[in-house]
Amino acid sequence: MSKAVRHGVLLPLAVTAITGFLLLSSGCERQTESPAVAEGSPAADTGTVINGAVADALSNQFWQAGQTQVIDAQAAADALGRAVTTLLESPTEDHLEAAKLAWLDAHRELSASLPYIEVAFAPADLHQQGEELLLALNSWPAQAGYLDTVPGYSTSGIVNDTAIELTLANLRKQHRLTAHEEASTGFHALEVMLWGPTSERTADQFEAASGGEHPEAQAANRRRELTRLITQGIGEDIQRLASRWPLNANDLSQRFLAQAPVSRLQTVRNAHVQLLRDEVLPRIPESSESDVESSLAADSKQALLAILRTLQESWLPENGSGGLADLLLDQPQADALTQAFAELEARLLKMEDPFELADPAELQRSRDQVEVITGLISGETRVPAQEQDMTPVSLTSPSN
Repeated sequence: MSKAVRHGVLLPLAVTAITGFLLLSSGCERQTESPAVAEGSPAADTGTVINGAVADALSNQFWQAGQTQVIDAQAAADALGRAVTTLLESPTEDHLEAAKLAWLDAHRELSASLPYIEVAFAPADLHQQGEELLLALNSWPAQAGYLDTVPGYSTSGIVNDTAIELTLANLRKQHRLTAHEEASTGFHALEVMLWGPTSERTADQFEAASGGEHPEAQAANRRRELTRLITQGIGEDIQRLASRWPLNANDLSQRFLAQAPVSRLQTVRNAHVQLLRDEVLPRIPESSESDVESSLAADSKQALLAILRTLQESWLPENGSGGLADLLLDQPQADALTQAFAELEARLLKMEDPFELADPAELQRSRDQVEVITGLISGETRVPAQEQDMTPVSLTSPSN
């Protein structure tokens, strides 16, 4: 008989039969946030009382995992900075390719950090800071013509607008100045610079020009400086985030750990639900005509998978225990969540990247599966126990 697998444990095929039920359930109207869970109270009405000591250990483990991931993102951003510096010092096709590969690695590491970043900036007075950080780092889509020359517009973009002094402070002021797609900082602005507005960037376009005040020479030199400054901004923003994360920083970590242990877990749950609704779902376009996150770098799918894998590891660790699902979900919900993650990953891996090339029907199925995962993580989607999991009840009358 066919089986599904949860961390090396075989699950009955009956678990896979709940998909239709979940799709119906996840379409119901939801509250914005799940109600808080107090110490010693059931989680998501599962009847399971959360042990405060276990919740404390798990929430500390979650925060430490976030620190490790943010450090990885910082290391990848540093590597990206070195690769871009090398490209600008010696513009060869090999160095351009190396810079692109470094961009892909750093972008995926940032994506994998998002489930932790969402939790870190969950407090109401920190939420705006979190939004500003992510808009600076990862605003998308990025309008190529806002940054560089595009076909038919030989003088477009910041590289041709000599009225804009090229400093990082000015780029931050120009970022999303009059429209959300006017990105002048972050990964997607750098994506435009490295891949080019039409994905036809060549290394010689980063050559230093000696033509003085000639417009083409100025544009070439400004392209180099703009690329350098955008890369510098990415490194600075991630470094500042990393410096606020450690337990001794008395900043983000202390705000999280000041909560009661069970409240920390509920903060994580609420933040992950918000991330799925506001970040993950919009990354899967409703049609092939929609914007995609990394169309030039063809990285939309891999960036999304990086987010989902962090979520899955938080809820359903590979070792099979010690995840959020153990404390916040009942067993049928946990089994269904395992199946939903597996099905979504399998579907995404088969799809085109970027998503604009994918079959619209597959895009919709992927969106439906994100809704399923959201309903399960929130605890709002209930899953009936399978017959083989039920304890038999004797109907024999006691003897008189």
